[in-house]
Amino acid sequence: MFTRHMLRGASIIALVSCSTPLLAAEQGDEASPAKGGLGEIVVTAQRRSENLRDVPIAVTALSGEALARLHANNISRVEFATPGFTWGSQGSDSFPAIRGVRTSLVSAQTDPVIGFYVDGIYQSRTQQQSVPLFDVARVEVLRGPQGTLYGRNTFGGNVSIISAQPEKDLGAGINIDKGNFNSARIDGYINVPLSDTLQMRVSGVFQRHDGYVRSTTPGVVLNDLNENAQRVSLKWKPNSKLEVTLHAGSWRRDDAGAGSYGYKTAGTLINTATGYQSINGSGVAVNPSVPNGSPNVAGRDVGLAVTGGAWTNDWDYQPFEHIAQDYVSGQIAYDLGFATAKSITGYTHFRAHRSADNDQSSKVFEAYGYGSGIQEPNTKSAAFSQELQLASNGRGPLEWLVGAYYLKDSIFETYQQKITAPGATTTGFKADSDIFTTATALYGQGTYALVPDKLKVIAGLRYSHEKKSFVFSDYADAAPGTYNFITPYVVTRGAPSFNSWTWRAGLQYTPSRAVMVYATASTGFASGGVNDTGGSSQIPASYAPQKVSAYEAGVKAKILGGKGQFEASVFYNDFSNLQINVYTPLVSYFGAAGKARSYGGEVALRLNPVAGLHIDTTVAVMDAKYTYYVSGNNFYGLSDGTDPVSLNLAGKKIPQSPSFKSTVAVSYDYDMGQAGTLAPMATWLHSSSYYTTDRNTVLDYQKAYDKFDASLRWTDAKGKTFVEIYGDNLTNEAVLLSGVIGRRQRIQVSYGAPRTYGLRVGTKF
Repeated sequence: MFTRHMLRGASIIALVSCSTPLLAAEQGDEASPAKGGLGEIVVTAQRRSENLRDVPIAVTALSGEALARLHANNISRVEFATPGFTWGSQGSDSFPAIRGVRTSLVSAQTDPVIGFYVDGIYQSRTQQQSVPLFDVARVEVLRGPQGTLYGRNTFGGNVSIISAQPEKDLGAGINIDKGNFNSARIDGYINVPLSDTLQMRVSGVFQRHDGYVRSTTPGVVLNDLNENAQRVSLKWKPNSKLEVTLHAGSWRRDDAGAGSYGYKTAGTLINTATGYQSINGSGVAVNPSVPNGSPNVAGRDVGLAVTGGAWTNDWDYQPFEHIAQDYVSGQIAYDLGFATAKSITGYTHFRAHRSADNDQSSKVFEAYGYGSGIQEPNTKSAAFSQELQLASNGRGPLEWLVGAYYLKDSIFETYQQKITAPGATTTGFKADSDIFTTATALYGQGTYALVPDKLKVIAGLRYSHEKKSFVFSDYADAAPGTYNFITPYVVTRGAPSFNSWTWRAGLQYTPSRAVMVYATASTGFASGGVNDTGGSSQIPASYAPQKVSAYEAGVKAKILGGKGQFEASVFYNDFSNLQINVYTPLVSYFGAAGKARSYGGEVALRLNPVAGLHIDTTVAVMDAKYTYYVSGNNFYGLSDGTDPVSLNLAGKKIPQSPSFKSTVAVSYDYDMGQAGTLAPMATWLHSSSYYTTDRNTVLDYQKAYDKFDASLRWTDAKGKTFVEIYGDNLTNEAVLLSGVIGRRQRIQVSYGAPRTYGLRVGTKF
């Protein structure tokens, strides 16, 4: 299977290359973009500005224009141009996955494992990763752990958004988008030079669409959108040595959202011969948390039948989603001559309040100790970070960067639920999590040229320390149908600390101006966590950081005389202390108790063989499996004692980790002279199958799929104004974004958007 995927990847590369020899350009003239060549791409993946081809890391960098052509209103569509990147989401939570690493634990007690940065400032909550993209310079995706220069929670890599910077020329731009599902988007910017040394840029976006998920209950609609965001940026450069950049912004989302933990029940696993639930059973499309009212499998009432279709559910409650974020950040850089000193400061206040139908059905009932009801998670975070860097200048044999980092993040989360059935006697439940995290780190990385302009050795080291102080309060005394909680039945406190050393080492070889080859070994970690023990001695109060040892080799090259850019990498990741949901017949909790490994290869090829023709393709081949994962069987208590108490999931596939994934994007700019330019574009994404839960069941399985997008854009002769028609997911493919095992082992799922299409117009002044 794995070999077949590798051969398929090789075939796609050969097809896209049009049988043209991949000859690297040596010394001499290279094709310019105007003649059918590719310009240089500058990134800050190593915390300094460098040519992408010189960075010994697997990096994808997408400009603001490239993101606009992809209709990337948020990070989700970056997967159409990034090898080995798979997007998932569940309610307000984002689940990016890179090289066998994916975020799945989303409570206040846990942290993301793919780092997310906006203008150099770390964003600590998974809900923050769905922030709208507007007026950005570029997005960078770093694949593989970045434990030295970025530190905690870049366990699988990181995503970095870099806003468009203020410029010295007066200018403005606006884009308007109108499409199906009554969608509308307006984004724009105004750039004002306040003086020769001070510039200001103001930008914003508003976007909305109707919900594309509808319930069998009239009037209940989910997966709509209504949000706006604004940003003000200032850039002050009084002389050649000092540069100060400030950003301040806000983000508001007020809509129904997509529920809290999956918007529909796919079913559960049942032994159809006995009617009892079983981890080894067949997938049956019933909601086991809602009684059917009469026997329906093997003489037993196994639950109410669920609705079919990816974009239909059976809720009788209209949920809400409210997100509010306000932030300010700034960077001060001063050239000391031998080095540049930089200060990076940020403060973010974030809140995500959302709700869902607790029983995921329209039936009114009270059974199993609960019944018809509502659940409401409410997350708040106030985070301050300060980073100091000192980076060498010049082109001597030694290049280095050292830094210090400080983070203070205060998180308060309430999860509460109430039973709303008339005459219900079940009281409500609430769990408050008050967590205060302090993280500090010292780091340094350098390269030394063993052979000038040819061979460099890479070495980096980071020491991280963090403390998580917590107070958990659990309540169960609210009167039925209310949130009138009075006194917690248990309060637990603690303040565990975690320390981690991470390092990076490798070689970088540049045989010519057009080719760079590298090989590195590195480590990374994701923050340790804490548990709400509920007073149980069987639950550990904290658990260790999860760690990864990663090995990567790659090549980056200009090819076809500068008309193409080729990047390829192979990797092997060894994961330990994986943070997982641990289930026993009596309790469930988070623990560092798993091991896994992933290995594979990735290719990215950008071609501009003739003026106007653009061909971009990516291929990723991967094998990602658990090697040790013993957990309690959460079906045991519902199996009539026939299921095993524990499970060994070794050999199971890591969720959201397809064995093969490829993308191809082809566009052509047809120059019509004074009539402007006509540019058709087509995009194809293919993914092999994958699972969305650790259990790898038939109900959380996503089969292999293909997605096709197309657009046609006209741009005026001056390149200022455009009109574009587009269609995304033209075949209306239902793609599973997430799966989670919920109450009474119902498997809850979320799907991506159906077919969308519309018209976009934009202009710059």
